[in-house]
Amino acid sequence: MARNNFRRVGAALTGIRNTGISVLRVPFRSLFLVRGDSMSPTLCDGDLIHVRRVSGKGASYRRGSIVVAATPSLSRGNSLLTNVKRVVGLPGELVRVGSDGAVSIEGTSLSEPYLAVGAQAAPGPGLLWLCDDDAYFLMGDNRADSWDSRRFGPVPASNIVGAMWLRLPTHRLLGGGSTSRND
Repeated sequence: MARNNFRRVGAALTGIRNTGISVLRVPFRSLFLVRGDSMSPTLCDGDLIHVRRVSGKGASYRRGSIVVAATPSLSRGNSLLTNVKRVVGLPGELVRVGSDGAVSIEGTSLSEPYLAVGAQAAPGPGLLWLCDDDAYFLMGDNRADSWDSRRFGPVPASNIVGAMWLRLPTHRLLGGGSTSRND
């Protein structure tokens, strides 16, 4: 009888262990390394971020969310790069980036407390974009050094991998960031 109980306990512990491993593995399949300074000061080169994948039709992101998205490459023709950016414009909105770098949505100035002092002063031509019903306008927090929707336009929701859930400042833990850039 004791032997039978031992087998049951052993089987239960094995099941719990296997379930625990699965639970730990699934959330960490969406880890991304931040490369470059386009999200500075919010994220630094070398940070590791965990992204929660949002799936299904009608998945949506809030303004101000940090997302990982597949965006057009600057130097690789028609290929896509995975970039970390902030959601600025939502589906159906008219986004204006003035020649002084200030952002407005539907004619109302956007409050962006996450930007460093002077970050809005990234000069530009002053353009308007209309986001389709399933597209988002994405920008880096370091406006002077970001390849973002100002260059390639709004990004379809299907190109967004997910929203940042957790940041691990590995650049501080490991004594510095990466030396290569790809944003």
